Amino acid sequence: MKENGIGMNPGRDLDIEVAVKVMGFIWLKHLLQFSAELAVKWLGTTADVEQSGGVYVPLVKESEMVSLKLRENFDETVPNYSTQIDAAQQVVEHMKSLGYTYLSEKKLEQEQNRYYGNFVKDGIDVAAPIGHSSEAEAIVKAALAALA
Repeated sequence: MKENGIGMNPGRDLDIEVAVKVMGFIWLKHLLQFSAELAVKWLGTTADVEQSGGVYVPLVKESEMVSLKLRENFDETVPNYSTQIDAAQQVVEHMKSLGYTYLSEKKLEQEQNRYYGNFVKDGIDVAAPIGHSSEAEAIVKAALAALA
């Protein structure tokens, strides 16, 4: 279950999973490579590539990625999707653009709030909702389940 992000705890690893699998982030590398020390990869968007004027390129080959180091703070442009509701709302909007509708419910269970989220497409529930401790976590895990 962890391999699709649903079993992960909220935090940066889950945020990265959502960025890549849901929000369209890609691995980038800098074309001006003076040494192995500068051969780094990090996460960004296609907009970052376009704005760079050809200095950044997307990595497509798995073999290229293995030889590159992770840039320090390689995830700096990735929002905190799994812990901040404003960032999670970006996921809802993105999924809406793909034709999904988000359904949510908050229940009081054992004196604690549990949040259930699910994305529906063409009237069909994509995955069974699972209870989570925050609405942001419910949103991102529902998106991962829908696109799995």
